[in-house]
Amino acid sequence: MNTLILYDTLYGHNFELGNFIHQTILPSAIFLSFREALQVKLDSIDLLILCPCTYGEGQLTTSGEKFYNYLCQFSVPRLVYYIAGVGDKNFGSVKFANAVNTFDHQLRKHGASPLASSLKIDYEDLPTAQQTVTDEITNFLRKGRDSNY
Repeated sequence: MNTLILYDTLYGHNFELGNFIHQTILPSAIFLSFREALQVKLDSIDLLILCPCTYGEGQLTTSGEKFYNYLCQFSVPRLVYYIAGVGDKNFGSVKFANAVNTFDHQLRKHGASPLASSLKIDYEDLPTAQQTVTDEITNFLRKGRDSNY
C-alpha cells in the first residue's frame, strides 16, 4: 500500500503529530511537508494522512493553499484518507482547526473515502490525539489485512 503522510505547521504541533504517526504506526510511509508534496503524484497513493495547519481566522497557510490547489488537479476515487489537525481551541469552534474541514470537503468532493471521522484536537491535548490516531489507523489497517486490502 502506497502511503503518504503530509503535514503543515506554524508552531510544530502538526509536524509532531505527523512524525508520531510515521514513527509509531506507519514507518514505511513517505513523510513530507505540504511544500515538499507538490511533486508527488497523488493518484498513485492508496492511503493519505493529512495533518493540516490553520492560522488567523480559520484560513489555510500559504503552503496549505498551494497544496489544496495542487490537490484539486487530481481525481482520487480509490484514495483512502485520514485528517488529524492540531489547533488552538481559543480561536472558537468555527475557526478551530478549520483546515481539517477544508481538506475533508475537498477530498470527498474528488471521490476519496475517509478511513474514519477527521480529528480536530487542541495543542494542549496531544496525548489524546496520538491515542485517537493510533486507534483509528490501527483499526483501518487491521480491517484491511482481514479483507486483503
